[in-house]
Amino acid sequence: MEKSGFKYDSSLMGRDLEAYRPRRWAIDWEHGNQAGKASHVIELPVSWYLDDFPPLACITGSSTGQQDSNTIYERWRDIFDYGYQRVENAAFISCVHPQVVGQPHHMLWYERLIEHMVAHDGVWFATTDQIADCWVDDDEDKKNMELPDIRTTASRPDYYPNF
Repeated sequence: MEKSGFKYDSSLMGRDLEAYRPRRWAIDWEHGNQAGKASHVIELPVSWYLDDFPPLACITGSSTGQQDSNTIYERWRDIFDYGYQRVENAAFISCVHPQVVGQPHHMLWYERLIEHMVAHDGVWFATTDQIADCWVDDDEDKKNMELPDIRTTASRPDYYPNF
């Protein structure tokens, strides 16, 4: 992604409400993994809990879908409230699909959620591109981006189970 010029990604699900710079790792079965260089690509948090498709879409035989709209509203509101109250510079990044959230009964809970968010001081609605554009590396980010690139994977020892 770095070679292709991406400035952010949103697929790792490594943190719930905090943007960060993911690190490369040297995988060692015997001596423990070693963290290496931080990526220049910022990871913007994403979570299945903030994706409308799993709880609300219906795919026969493969998803639960069609859960109660109020349950989803309360979950997303609670996640927002937690981030607002307890996480400095929280990033509440939801994934909504027009064929799901665009249904009339889903539009209602989503509008209520936005109204709830707007009622809080300092809330900023932005695209992921805008969030990435205002990222400022702290000293730890800068230090970690200068570490050696140690991406390796040691062979698994023969006595480890073959999963």
